[in-house]
Amino acid sequence: MPQNLSIAIIDSDRETRETIESLILPYGDKVKLVGATGDFSEGYRLVQTNNPSVVILGVAQLEVGAEQVQHILAHFPATAIFVATTEKNPDWILRLMRSGASEYFLKPVAKTELFEALRKVAKNLSPLTNGQVTQRQGKIISVYNPVGGVGTTTIAVNLAATLAAGNDNVALVDFNLFCGDVASFLDIDPKYTLSSVTNNVNRLDADFLRASMTRHASGIYLLSEPLEVEETLSITAEQITQVLTFLKSAFSYVVIDTGGPLFGANLITFRDSDHLLFNTVLTLPALKNVRRYLAALENKGIARSAVKIVVNRYLPKADIKIGDAENVLGTKVFATIPNEYGAVIDSINKGVPVVNLYPRSPITAAIAKLITQLNS
Repeated sequence: MPQNLSIAIIDSDRETRETIESLILPYGDKVKLVGATGDFSEGYRLVQTNNPSVVILGVAQLEVGAEQVQHILAHFPATAIFVATTEKNPDWILRLMRSGASEYFLKPVAKTELFEALRKVAKNLSPLTNGQVTQRQGKIISVYNPVGGVGTTTIAVNLAATLAAGNDNVALVDFNLFCGDVASFLDIDPKYTLSSVTNNVNRLDADFLRASMTRHASGIYLLSEPLEVEETLSITAEQITQVLTFLKSAFSYVVIDTGGPLFGANLITFRDSDHLLFNTVLTLPALKNVRRYLAALENKGIARSAVKIVVNRYLPKADIKIGDAENVLGTKVFATIPNEYGAVIDSINKGVPVVNLYPRSPITAAIAKLITQLNS
C-alpha cells in the first residue's frame, strides 16, 4: 500500500462505501480517510475542507457523474478522481475519462485494482529522481511497405496476435491513415478510432487510451485508422508523437501497420520504432523499390540497424533467390514468411489471424521465429 495519501469517498451506495472503507482502514498509518458520505454536496465540503489526494466517486447516472467529476476538478485540479459504477459500458468509460476521471472501477471495487490505482497516484506525488520520471517503455515494431498488396497488414496482424498469445498487453495500431485495413482483417467495426484519441490528446492517459481501443478475441488491443478522410487530415505531428508516447508507456508491445510515403506520421513512427520491418516480395520491381526506400530512410536519419528486410510470400523455388535479393538490396534478408495464399485469404474472410486459425501452419511457425529473432 502506498503512503501519505488522503481519500474522500462520495457514494450513495452504503455497501460500496463500507467496502472501500474496510479495504483502506487497516492501512491507517499510510492512508488517511478524511470522510465518507452518500451526499455529493456534503462530499464536496469534505473535499474543500481536506483537499484529499483522491476522491472515490460513485456514479449511478452518467451525465450527473460526469458533471460532478468536472465540478471537483474545476476547483481542485490536482485531485485524482476514481469513479465506481456498475456499468461496464465503453460509452460510460470514455465519457467519464473525458470528464477527467483517472480510474474507472466496476463495483464491487476490487482490492488489487484500488491499491494499484493508489500506487499510481502516490508515484505522481513522489519527488522525482534525478529530475526524471521512470516510465515503462514498451517496444514499437513497425511493419512497412510504401505500396499496398504485398502483405504488410497480414504480417502486422499475425505478429501482434502471436505476441498477444504470450502477453496480454499488446497493441496493434493502424497508421495506414488513408486506406487502413486492420479492422477489416480482424472483422472489427470500431466505435472509436485514432481520431477519438487525437481529438482528446490533452486528456490522454493509459485508461482513456484503452477505452478508445477495441479488444479482439486474440487478445490484441486495436487502435484503428480514422473512419473519415477529413479526420485524418486534421491529425498533427505533435498528436502522433503524444499517442506514441502513451502507447509505449501503456503496452509491452506496440505493432504498427504503416504504408505510403516517407513523411508525416510514418517518419515520426519510424524514428520512434525499436524495429522497422520492411516487407517485400521477390520480384525485381519490388526489390528495386525497396532499395530506393532504404536509401531514403537512411537520408531521413533512420538507422540502418533498425530496418529489417522481411520477404513475404516466399517460395524456395522462385526464380529470384534470397542471395539475389540481398545483392540487389545491398543488405541481408532478416526473415522470410512462406507463401500460403489460401490460408491468408481464409483468415481475412473469417476475421481471424492465420496464427489463431491455423496454429500449425508454416506461416505461424515463421512468425514465431521472427519474434524470436527480434527478441534475441
